[in-house]
Amino acid sequence: MSTYLYMNAWREILARGFDGQEVQPNVTPEWLVNPATRRRLKLDYLFPDIGVAVRFIGLTAKGQGKRSDWEALEDEQRDQTRVEMCKEHGVQLAVIDPADDPVKQMDGLLTVLSRASRVVAQGDKERAAKQKAMNDLAKVLKETTRIRTSLAQKPELVLATLAESWRDREAGIATKLQASSTAAQTNANGAKAARKFKQLDAGQRIAHTNFGQGVITAVDGEGADMRISILFDGDRERVFLASLVVDKLQAA
Repeated sequence: MSTYLYMNAWREILARGFDGQEVQPNVTPEWLVNPATRRRLKLDYLFPDIGVAVRFIGLTAKGQGKRSDWEALEDEQRDQTRVEMCKEHGVQLAVIDPADDPVKQMDGLLTVLSRASRVVAQGDKERAAKQKAMNDLAKVLKETTRIRTSLAQKPELVLATLAESWRDREAGIATKLQASSTAAQTNANGAKAARKFKQLDAGQRIAHTNFGQGVITAVDGEGADMRISILFDGDRERVFLASLVVDKLQAA
């Protein structure tokens, strides 16, 4: 996969893992200043309510040659400074190399999330705010762990699927799906999906009107919010919102 696709896959991982969290993308906080140069440093994502941030590394601009050992050392020192400055301000930073082993990178992200949970638990936030942050972090940890499990099974296939999902999200398709999911709870199509798919389980064979036959790999959620993951016979895995494929899926 290209760097572009790896980046798209990781953007989708973060979008799913941190779904519902306030996010500040491509931000340069006033407090994140390199003491050696007095220059402000950038974060790719900042989730202020739960004290977590993400910085991607290992990326080069198009046409840029291989970095020298000295430049690589400077980058490493800058990344370490970024981590330390974030900690000083109550933010746990995950440094991610999108092109590296995805399971290893996910393990690093999970470590950061666990540390953020401990920091919040031991911090001096007001009780209600602390409880909300703890609940939010637990939700993020659960979803990120689920994604990590999928990546460990078929890393290249899952990364490719995630990259494609991000492309759809950018095009606005995912936004429409989310809106349709909310509306489906109160309309007839959502009720029909809940009835038709309530017996589905992983391992069952199923047929899609457009993509042919495959095997269900996961069924997440309930009723109109149900999402069905199917590995088609051509080794292509896709995820469907149940309420949108109620007339397209049949037992094989």
